[in-house]
Amino acid sequence: SSWPQTTTGQLTVSTGSAVVEGSIGQTVTLDCSYTLTSTYTVRAIKWYRVEDAIRDPVLIYDHTDGTAYAYGLYRNKASLVNMNAADQNASLRLTNLHFSDNGTYECVVVARGSGVAPQEEAVTMELVAWVAPNDPIITDDYNPNTNNLTLTCTAYSGNPAATLTWYRDGSRMYNDRALVFTSWRGYLDTQSTISVIVSPGQSPTFQCVANHPAFTSPKGVSVTLGAPSVSAINISPTPTEYNPLLERDDVILTCMTQEGIVPEPTYTWQHDGGPVPASAQRYGNQLKIFSAQVEDSGTYTCTATNAMGTDTGEVLLVVGGFIDIIQGPQGGASTSTMGPGAWVGVALAAAVAVFVLVL
Repeated sequence: SSWPQTTTGQLTVSTGSAVVEGSIGQTVTLDCSYTLTSTYTVRAIKWYRVEDAIRDPVLIYDHTDGTAYAYGLYRNKASLVNMNAADQNASLRLTNLHFSDNGTYECVVVARGSGVAPQEEAVTMELVAWVAPNDPIITDDYNPNTNNLTLTCTAYSGNPAATLTWYRDGSRMYNDRALVFTSWRGYLDTQSTISVIVSPGQSPTFQCVANHPAFTSPKGVSVTLGAPSVSAINISPTPTEYNPLLERDDVILTCMTQEGIVPEPTYTWQHDGGPVPASAQRYGNQLKIFSAQVEDSGTYTCTATNAMGTDTGEVLLVVGGFIDIIQGPQGGASTSTMGPGAWVGVALAAAVAVFVLVL
């Protein structure tokens, strides 16, 4: 095979690479060279960006007076690699590569011989600006009636699109359905979906690995089929002896379960066995209490549930005063298999306390 080139007999223009790739921020060179017969001399080198058959000038170089002019946004980033006509090099250098530089470029060389009309030849090439996509994420859909588990892995906002590969317990899977979408900003979102039947009692681990030329190493994310387990309920801000929870503080309770469990658990909250305060709002595994009041004190219960099982944790929250934290032995048990339990106690001081109990 040969590189793209055009020729009139007196003038030949060619490129060493029909596709040029580079990461955002890098300097890239769009290769373009030409050859002339002995009776012709180069008069001009012109670079255009071409979109929908419309030519937008990037840089024009006039060999007769040695001046080069870069247009628009290319004024501080576009230049010729070599302006010595004897080297017959028309390559273009672009610095600080942006995603907006992506597209088709055209190198045009104009030559003229004595007593004849100018000759013009051109060659085009594609510039691909690498944009590293976001790390992949997995969403799930489980049907308990059919035991069908559908997992969708998505890597957003890349260029080119990321390549996604699935593994089950370390073994490659090949039955995925892959799609690529163009976002409103022009980036490419890659989505890959697998559907499997899982037997009761199984707890397979599924991994989605994203590869991309802008990555220094592949990016992966894993999920495991199983029941949720509440390990703790965290309080933020964390009350201390010198920074206790006070009235009008915004308090966040976070129900901590193991990462990467599917189906994705749902979370319900209770306050002293009843509804949570009117000022509280639920966000996933968090309960946010805005402008907490003394009457918001009490035992908060988080229940994490999916099709595989349920687990519960509790935290006793008291607003006001200061505390002295005592760390006790820790353990854990699900609601279906009661174990010895675990506790983190907080001793009362100035008539207020925080006590965490995970059952």
